[in-house]
Amino acid sequence: MSFRNGSNWNEINELRSLVIFKKLELANFPRNMQIELCKEMALITNLDISNISAKVSNFKSVAGINRPSNASFNTKETYKKYSLFSIDEIEFKLKNLTAI
Repeated sequence: MSFRNGSNWNEINELRSLVIFKKLELANFPRNMQIELCKEMALITNLDISNISAKVSNFKSVAGINRPSNASFNTKETYKKYSLFSIDEIEFKLKNLTAI
């Protein structure tokens, strides 16, 4: 994957967004849960809540839940690679990436 210089998006934040998507999916997409989870992620990243929420919505599109969007190549690749992983498996991968 390739990320734009100066962007706060990276593999770690892509995976964090995928975890949010998977938590929403598991809970059957309850109202207001997405924004709450995005707020939590914003506290540990330099990303705006609205950007995180848009990324999560792009995962919904890639998964076929929302209408097609302009999801990035990185989002599509992350979904393709990790969509069958459990939340715990993705969080384990995140733990390993953040330990580096």
